[in-house]
Amino acid sequence: MRIFFTNTIIELINIFEKNNFKCFVVGGAVRDLFLGITPREFDFSTDANPNEIKNLFKKHIDIGEKNGCIKIFFKEEWFEITTFRQEKDYEDFRHPNSIKFVKSPFEDCIRRDFKINSMYLNLNEFIDPLNGMKDLKNKIICSNGNANSKFNEDPLRILRGIYLKSKLNFKFDLSTLIGIIKNRKLISKITKFRIHEELKKIFSNEFSIEGIKILNSLKIFEIIFKTQIKIVNLNNLINSNCFHIKLFCILYFHSNFEKHKIINSISENFNFNKKQLTQLTNLLYSIKNFKNDFCFIKSCISKYNYDFSQNIFQVIDFYIQKGVINKFYKIKWGFSPIKISHLNIKTFKFSKNKERIKNLNYYLLTLIHKYPKLNDKNKLLHLCKNFK
Repeated sequence: MRIFFTNTIIELINIFEKNNFKCFVVGGAVRDLFLGITPREFDFSTDANPNEIKNLFKKHIDIGEKNGCIKIFFKEEWFEITTFRQEKDYEDFRHPNSIKFVKSPFEDCIRRDFKINSMYLNLNEFIDPLNGMKDLKNKIICSNGNANSKFNEDPLRILRGIYLKSKLNFKFDLSTLIGIIKNRKLISKITKFRIHEELKKIFSNEFSIEGIKILNSLKIFEIIFKTQIKIVNLNNLINSNCFHIKLFCILYFHSNFEKHKIINSISENFNFNKKQLTQLTNLLYSIKNFKNDFCFIKSCISKYNYDFSQNIFQVIDFYIQKGVINKFYKIKWGFSPIKISHLNIKTFKFSKNKERIKNLNYYLLTLIHKYPKLNDKNKLLHLCKNFK
């Protein structure tokens, strides 16, 4: 297969070449290019040291100079450039205690996770020290070196392997699978931020259901949540683009997880922001208090806005009450009065008491959710005058 680089990539590599340095596209980008997949990003590896990299580009950020990592800005894009290096002695399940800059991809490749991620490509050379192309053709994910050691160094590689397996529909070779099983409990040593980012990729790719099944079969959810969990019927998992909602649905509808503990457990073990956790609280409330009528749907839209309400009723439609999403769309596209701002009257004119205005607004909204024709200025005026 002939690989075509963009002009930006070609120009970037040429800058190194003109200054007598080697520079290669590495890792997942090379793998994806040979599979005919457009890479999400391009990473580069070079024999230039960090200072030499910075001298070649005016705009740059040090994202780990002692590890050889520099981020450079070139042609309106940011690229990560890493010096060839060797690593030794991991103590915290992530960072090596010893780093040595080297001059060859043949030395650099030893530190990488899987053979299919250990290929180097530039304009004139393709270097494949570990025969990753063979694994690529055979659709195999094989650990780079001793699998037990690799996963012990950084257990996050287990989740990366699961992501690759689900994304590419490849198989683990036997030694890699044994290494995953033997070291999977070390995932509990990883920070929740790193777990969150890796699982987000698994949940978001086109074949997420396969990745989730693998996580379940390896009992990764039990390791993350630190409790026994029985998860079933994943073939009928909702197809949501929202990581936090899909994770919630697994725990609420597909497992024996204690429902009142779900949101706190998600908060403790993942890195969702306050808005996402609030959405899960509102989703849980809506599920528990669901009524299959227009008033309930309108009240949700009034509280949460159209976008998140759509997520709520997609979940309810999928798991609880078929057809409710159609009612939601009927309201959304029918322009029914939903919020206080939709009332054809200004309630603040009737009282200076904020609590009374709040109660009046709630009273009027409840009525027009049920009887939209009441949203008439004269009718609302009459209701306001008689409100006690």
